[in-house]
Amino acid sequence: MLQKIRDKISGWFAALFLGAIAVVFIFWGIQFESTVTTAAAKVNGEDIPVEAVRRAWQDRQTELQRLTRDELPDELVKSEQQRLLSEFITRELMVQRANKLGYRVSDREIVTALGQIEALQVDGKFDPDRYKALLRSQGRSEVEFENEFRRDLEISQLRNGIAISAFATPGELRRRMELEGEARDVDFVVLPAASFAAQATATPEEVASWYEQHKSDYMTQETVSLQYLQLNLADVAASVEVTEEGLKAFYEQVAPERYVDAERRHARHILIESGTDDAAALKKAEGLLARAKAGEDFAKLAAENSDDPGSKGQGGDLGWSTREAFVKPFADALFGMQQGEIVGPVKTQFGYHIIRLEEIAPARQRSFDEVRTELESDYRREQAQSIFYEKSQQLADDAFAALSELDSVATKLGLPLQKVDVYTRQGGGPFGAERKVIDAVFSEDVLQDRQNSPAISLGEDSVVVVRVTDHKPAAQRPLDDVRADIQATLHDQSARKAAEAAAKATAARVAAGTSLADAAKEFGLQPAGATSVTRTSEAVPPDLLKAVFKTPHPAAGKVSAGTAVLANGDVALFAVSGVRKGSMDSPETATRLAETMQHSQRQAATAEFAAYVTELERTAKVKRNEKVFE
Repeated sequence: MLQKIRDKISGWFAALFLGAIAVVFIFWGIQFESTVTTAAAKVNGEDIPVEAVRRAWQDRQTELQRLTRDELPDELVKSEQQRLLSEFITRELMVQRANKLGYRVSDREIVTALGQIEALQVDGKFDPDRYKALLRSQGRSEVEFENEFRRDLEISQLRNGIAISAFATPGELRRRMELEGEARDVDFVVLPAASFAAQATATPEEVASWYEQHKSDYMTQETVSLQYLQLNLADVAASVEVTEEGLKAFYEQVAPERYVDAERRHARHILIESGTDDAAALKKAEGLLARAKAGEDFAKLAAENSDDPGSKGQGGDLGWSTREAFVKPFADALFGMQQGEIVGPVKTQFGYHIIRLEEIAPARQRSFDEVRTELESDYRREQAQSIFYEKSQQLADDAFAALSELDSVATKLGLPLQKVDVYTRQGGGPFGAERKVIDAVFSEDVLQDRQNSPAISLGEDSVVVVRVTDHKPAAQRPLDDVRADIQATLHDQSARKAAEAAAKATAARVAAGTSLADAAKEFGLQPAGATSVTRTSEAVPPDLLKAVFKTPHPAAGKVSAGTAVLANGDVALFAVSGVRKGSMDSPETATRLAETMQHSQRQAATAEFAAYVTELERTAKVKRNEKVFE
């Protein structure tokens, strides 16, 4: 079709055609855009579709809102948008490189990989219907998904090709094991920040300056007040009227399927396990079958020959059971027999069975009186579910029709009009942190236009409609309201800084020769006592442990001193007196060496692939569409 148009647009026809277009442009105008605006980005001449990036951003935005449970700050939105676009660009670069290097994924590999995705499995097996349903729910076609999946697998081939080339030398491994297994002798004392409170200051100027720099920390929380109508299945069930006539009609309707005792059979069997010699087991089973049919006592034969420890002691008696109690070959044989009949050998995964049917209890429908209690519960539940569905639809329709008030809806449906005085972007009231309610409340229609929300399903047994009656945006709190809080913060910071300064000055003296014990006396404290720690020790606080292993090795006869600010703001002053390399001669060395080698190779593979991607990005021609998220 396009070629025919091209062929015809020539000569006088071309002039007439272009003239007509010119008229359109003159009177209606046209918006010219560079080719990059039709794509999210152009990577080495290849376009990244705008729709794909925008769809991915919607998904990521939803997830971020779920995690933060609050309105996303502009700076976070911008950074996440740029990060997402960068991910698309990086992926396109890797796809291009994989194609250039000849990586290919066959249809068979696609099928195999899809079959290994748990989300597409039912009972451990790939389910085509589930696969198609999941794609439909995402608005994607099989062709579209499988093309993307193929590219992902090609990228994996590229990544694996780089990863298998990574290695670590024996020297690197030895050095790593020595460092990871290193032990250090350390003694320390903790200087409480609170003991320096007397030195802490917070001038009015410092308070005012802090307030100006941290205004966003001193805002009132955005809140709304709500009205809502809630319909609960439990309330509907409690209102269901149960009559004898209704119960009997319900019984006649459902009894043939629901209140039936399945057929049961009473059998005995003799099991001969196949083991490693199936032919011998079959021959033995056939011999026992012949003896049983010849009239020998079946129970005695089972007691003397059966390999089933569960029934052997009872003469092979299996008791009364339904078909579902047995594996299919056994069940098919048993439920195809006549009373008193002996059949076999029947092969199952357990071996060969000789079966005798003792008695039959036919299936029977339980009477109305037998199931009266169970029947009423089922009747009430099903009637309630039907009414609940109808009322849910009515609630949704009436709330939509009422648009911006719920009083008339409450009166019509006989539901109490309830309220929540304070509700935030983190939730509140009876709804807790239910994300669907938060999203509805702070949507433009409900929050700004004060319209009733759509009906919101809370699980399978509750529906709610909400309406905003009052909205208080976040507002700046005056300095006078938060002055005391800021003073407390600054005093705390000042005390911590004083403690840290004192600890550092003392650490310098300890490094110069003053003993840690003498230094600690100046603060009225005593050291904890020398102890040996490794990088995984729990005997000292984590922040202190990290600082201890960053400290240089002490010179012979001396100590290395340092400080560490702990999580609670106190400061630890420590002295390292000895360092020992990790042992290479312990019985666990071989195991640790293998584990370290694998870990080192994984780290090297990750680093090499990251460097590979960085180089791809450095040499690529990339043009971003800055308006992709507008």
